[in-house]
Amino acid sequence: MSRKEIIAFAKNQGIFVALIGIFLYFSIFVGSFFTVENMLDIASQIAFIVLIAIGMTFVIISAGIDLSVGSIVGVAAVVMAILNEYHHFPVPAATLIALIAGTILGAVNGFSIVKFNVPPFISTLAMMTIARGIARSLAGNTKIFISSDISFYTNLASTGKWGVIPIVLIMLLFLVLFWILISKTRFGRYVYAVGGNEEAAKLSGISIGAVKLWVFTISAFLSSVVGVLLAYKFKNGNPEYGIMWELDAIAAVVVGGTSLFGGRGSVFRTFIGALLIGILDNGLLLMGKDQNTIYIIKGLVILGAVLIDQIKVG
Repeated sequence: MSRKEIIAFAKNQGIFVALIGIFLYFSIFVGSFFTVENMLDIASQIAFIVLIAIGMTFVIISAGIDLSVGSIVGVAAVVMAILNEYHHFPVPAATLIALIAGTILGAVNGFSIVKFNVPPFISTLAMMTIARGIARSLAGNTKIFISSDISFYTNLASTGKWGVIPIVLIMLLFLVLFWILISKTRFGRYVYAVGGNEEAAKLSGISIGAVKLWVFTISAFLSSVVGVLLAYKFKNGNPEYGIMWELDAIAAVVVGGTSLFGGRGSVFRTFIGALLIGILDNGLLLMGKDQNTIYIIKGLVILGAVLIDQIKVG
């Protein structure tokens, strides 16, 4: 193969080769890795990050970045718990309001970026601190425990019967729905166009502002979904939920091959990126590696993915 073909293969298929290679390595050398229980554990562990990373994929394809997703997780969890525990809202109503509250924060991100030309990094960095402050203030810097019986909803966000994990099914449902949105709709084509060449997209009649507003709103909505699911799972609204998860989500997107410069990527490959990182985390832990070593290896994997993205094919 020529150098050009090798680079093109690494860009397009490298993630799948790496995933298969890492999976086989741990399956062969770590006896407790390739079991049904551990495979289900990996799936459930990555589910929340995948949901956040789906929204992050939309943002990054549009040539943006969203650092506020982890904090919005905390806001949604706290709002849901407060409404149910202190104001006795039924879980569906508390959930709906929590989703709306978190999603509004994403719309504020998009509005400041579109209306006032604030760079996405700065706008979402500000929202990251604002939203975390809101979550902590609402909760009084403590967990809001849910005392009512929400066992049905708790089961949705944790393990179910017969080895079926509802949270994994929820993740897959959202993955399919948002894959259809980004891959099969006019809006999805607009997102790619804005990220690929904003000026050309504007000249072709695409409303750049509307696209940017929607991708940040989508990102916040999915983060809010994670927040309420965490409140279900642990039966509390913890204002500390989601801390640093924006980095895990960005890592999944980048490792999955979405370009940080925008215009290229897919939610399916983001799922593969999250799965690769999840398998790496799990396998290294089972091998007895300490957390610092795991951080170093994960960092090298992310750096390698970015370097491959930087290499020009031609």
